[in-house]
Amino acid sequence: MDSFWSKLLILGIVAAIGVFFIHNVYTPQRSAQEAMAVSTQQSVNAVKAGVDETLSIVSGSQVENIANNNFAGASPKKITITKANGATYTFTDLTSTATDSAGKETGAQTLNAAVDNSKNYKQSTSLETIFFAEQ
Repeated sequence: MDSFWSKLLILGIVAAIGVFFIHNVYTPQRSAQEAMAVSTQQSVNAVKAGVDETLSIVSGSQVENIANNNFAGASPKKITITKANGATYTFTDLTSTATDSAGKETGAQTLNAAVDNSKNYKQSTSLETIFFAEQ
């Protein structure tokens, strides 16, 4: 009878040590994995927010509204308009002198003169510039 109780006691002690060991190994790994998952998700969200490359089709009048709202903001972006004929105009405000794709000034062309209200434009946005490509 003594050997039965001693074996049962040894089995209980070994089982308790095994449970204690597994708990002490598993819990820190689980916490570390959860922390890595949270950190990864935050990184993904930051990249998505920073490089929000959205494409949409807008009308010419919407281009003017977007530009007006952009230039009225605290930190305006450049506006780049690419015409169907290949000419590219970059504006830093509504009345600035436009430059063509070669970097040459094209005169005192306003943004409203560069936008054709009867056309649609493909809009994309980067960190520093709002792009409109005439369709």
